[in-house]
Formats: sequence, structure tokens, C-alpha cells
Amino acid sequence: MRRSSLAIAAWLAVISRPALGYRPFDGTDADVAALGEFELELGPLGYFRLGHTNLLIVPGAVLNYGLLPRTELVLQGFNYVQVGGPLSQPRDQLLDTQLLAKVVLRKGCLQDRPGVSIATEDGLLLPNVNGDVTVGATAAGILSQCFGDLTVHYNAQAQFNLEHALELFGSVIVEGPRRWPVRPVAEVYADTQIGEGSSSETASGAPVGAVLQGATIYSGLLGAIWRVTGDLDLDAAVRAGTVEGIWNLEVRLGFTWSVR
Repeated sequence: MRRSSLAIAAWLAVISRPALGYRPFDGTDADVAALGEFELELGPLGYFRLGHTNLLIVPGAVLNYGLLPRTELVLQGFNYVQVGGPLSQPRDQLLDTQLLAKVVLRKGCLQDRPGVSIATEDGLLLPNVNGDVTVGATAAGILSQCFGDLTVHYNAQAQFNLEHALELFGSVIVEGPRRWPVRPVAEVYADTQIGEGSSSETASGAPVGAVLQGATIYSGLLGAIWRVTGDLDLDAAVRAGTVEGIWNLEVRLGFTWSVR
């Protein structure tokens, strides 16, 4: 029974963990959409497997709008549909819904200036559809640094999640040369929940937070981004991770389209 409860809790934690935007990563970069620019980051179809549970992500979307100089507004959500198997949660769930504001604090190499780019991304975790109906808060710091042809993004995030527990997330992204039409990319991250949550329960009646307290999710991603035009990027990546010995695998396919 504990194994079953843990699997369900891991499913909730892995799916609804913070996704900051910037396809195909879980972390993000220290840059924003230009003033008046709209960016659509869309994953029309993705695949996610946790243990023996298979899900489709149809779709996942992040909407970015350049609201002010150095500031963009971000709205996101990801729709998960379980394929086959016994149901421990609703088959169709809209999760990881967030409303955020990202602000560039220091212009650096991502803005064609010397040195590091620094940004912060803060906002609200919104109620999910067929999932948690509470509200949370999140705050993140992002640092982007260029090393010749390589660009590295560091993310550190803390949030009061929808289980009403403190969650900490750290990510490192490495991108290949941006002058290449297709550049290789990679990311590693760790995510852990501190303290016992109170809003969600597993199939056995135990709170999700009680099962996941102290558990850490480890994940790695490999992929590529193809700059089709100045306004359109295509991306593909595979992400694998583990929480408490339960493995998950995700395939991500999507695009980023900018409208000025």
C-alpha cells in the first residue's frame, strides 16, 4: 500500500513541479520578450511515463508578453491525459498553471552586453483543473553566463506549493553555439519538498506532503533547438528522472514562435 501511495504522490510531484518556461527545459534563461512582443511556447504533443503509468501532454503551453521594458508576463499550463491502465487520478488534468512576471535585473550577454545576465521570476501557482484547487506562490533567481560559444543558465527557485509545503528547485542548463542552425542542449535539475503538505491525499488517505517530505527528484535532459527563422524555433528533447526509486521518462516536441 505504501508503494502504491508513493507512486501516486511521485506522479503528482513530478508532473506539477515548477516549470519556468523556455522550451524544452524545466528551467529558464535571464531574458524576456521585448516590449510589445508576444511569444508562444507550445508543445502540441508530448509523452510522459512514470513507473507503469503512461500519459500524453496535449498540449503544454507557455505564453509570454513583453509588458514593460525588461519585464514580461508569463501564463502557462500543461494538460495531461492518462492512456490506459487503472485510474488513481482523473484521466484528464490541467496542471502546473502559473501566472508569473519575469524581470531582467542586469543586462548581460543575453542582451548583447558584457558579463552575466540576471533576472527574477515571481508569481502565483494557480488552481489546477481536476487537480489541486488551492493557490501557491513562487520566487526564482536566474543567472545566464556566456563562455565563448557556450551559454549556461543557473536557476534557483523556492515556492509555497499547492500542497502547502516549501519546495526548492535548482537547475543548470547548457546550450551549444547559438550561431549553429541546430544547437545541442542539456539540463540537470533537483527538486525537493521540505515539510509536510496539507491539501492533497494519496489513494491510501495519506497526505501527499507526508509521503514526499524529504524526497528529492533528480532529472536530466538532452535535446536540440533548431532556429528555423528569427521568429521560429523548433525543439526536441528527452528527459529522464527518478524520485524514491521510481523512474520517469518524458519526450518533448514543440516550438517557440515570436510575434512583434
